[in-house]
Amino acid sequence: MSAHLKGILKKLEGQRDIELADLNTYLTNQVAIGEHPDIGVEIELKIEKVDALDSKIETIQKYFNDSQMDLLV
Repeated sequence: MSAHLKGILKKLEGQRDIELADLNTYLTNQVAIGEHPDIGVEIELKIEKVDALDSKIETIQKYFNDSQMDLLV
């Protein structure tokens, strides 16, 4: 996998981890949701972000893993 793709993959994984941490906080720490009166909408938005990031991560892993990169060269 190229250095660019590795960097993008790490960035996406990091963003996903942040979204999951936020989501976990929303679900387990009632104090954290005081600023968000419409918590259901906020939770759904976090899930959508995680799903989008997972999709990008899976695409990179599916099409641009080391064995696939050999086919592109």
